[in-house]
Amino acid sequence: MSTTSLPYVPYLLKDLPDQLFGFNLTGWAWLIMLLVSLFNLFFTKKPAFPLFFWIPWVFYLIGYLIYDFSLLGLQLTLQYLLPVLTGVVASGFSYSDEEIEWLFKWFLRVCSAIVLMFIYGYLFRGGYTPASGATPMLLSIVFSFFCGLYFYTRDLRYLILTGIIFIIPAIDISRMGIAAMAAIFVFHFANKNTLSKIGFSLLGMSLFFLVFNSQGFQEKTFISGSGTLKDITFNYYDNPNIRITGRISWKKALESGLVDSPVWGNGPRSDYRKLVEVTGLRTGEAHNDYMSVRHNYGYVGLGLLLAGLLLTFISLYRISLIAGDGNYLWLITVSVLSLFISFLMFMYTDNILKYTIYFPNYFFALIGIIYSIKKDEDFSNYTAI
Repeated sequence: MSTTSLPYVPYLLKDLPDQLFGFNLTGWAWLIMLLVSLFNLFFTKKPAFPLFFWIPWVFYLIGYLIYDFSLLGLQLTLQYLLPVLTGVVASGFSYSDEEIEWLFKWFLRVCSAIVLMFIYGYLFRGGYTPASGATPMLLSIVFSFFCGLYFYTRDLRYLILTGIIFIIPAIDISRMGIAAMAAIFVFHFANKNTLSKIGFSLLGMSLFFLVFNSQGFQEKTFISGSGTLKDITFNYYDNPNIRITGRISWKKALESGLVDSPVWGNGPRSDYRKLVEVTGLRTGEAHNDYMSVRHNYGYVGLGLLLAGLLLTFISLYRISLIAGDGNYLWLITVSVLSLFISFLMFMYTDNILKYTIYFPNYFFALIGIIYSIKKDEDFSNYTAI
């Protein structure tokens, strides 16, 4: 959690540089997390993480790096492997109810501090908020847990907390952040009541229409300053009226590589080199993980990644069916299952796979915790929420 806080420090301490020895603090944060995970790997006992779902993806990344080595490729490979490593390490420890509560409280404190920084930036720094692109990814995790708690307890306090978190991407007009949180709320696996799902779907649609028709959303989304739902297409690259901050240019820059090497890709971090070459900028990101993985690793790489996610999802869903209701194993499982939705959505419009310290590390660590608890098999040891 401290590594997540690190990139926000310069926002509070203006005199502190946002780079050290040529690396920004986000880079230092994920590197520290990598070293911590490797260190703790030696102290884990019988990790329960379903590594066999991910071995093909892991071996493919490592093999491709050996075949086409570069320092940029090494960095990307480590970024992609870190969440899996975090999950393995997390699954090697045991967790009591008290320890789970302690972890959640500390995570909640980190998220609360980030929300306060957002409010401060919005009110007193001209709307400049820290890590505005990645913050909704991080907050979606605690959002999913509050949704799970509300659907189980029907305690309005948790519903109010989900509303407060939802306001953050709404005010910041983070379009995918809004859509991802709305999807988590509507399709959350803790809500088993069909009528309730219909009712909350209508509520979610109402909130979406409210945000969609707001002036800020219209001006940020449409180049003309206004648009209708008919203008929103799944492939937003095809609509010239949608403001997508350069993504059309990035897609065009990568199209040749996608066509020339569709099966195996063009090598680790080839997307970065191509974008820098075409745009003339010092850095380059496609802001679409599906496209980046395809360009770098081809359909084979993308297929292995999605297969790992799918097999893990199916396994977790089966655990949710036997975990009972109202214990911590159940709450974590249904919340993580719901986060698969936001994960796949953020992959379409951003680089969430590389934002390890904001989402993937937590996501895979939670999966590791689930399998660690499942090792016990006697779920009655875990008291009700």
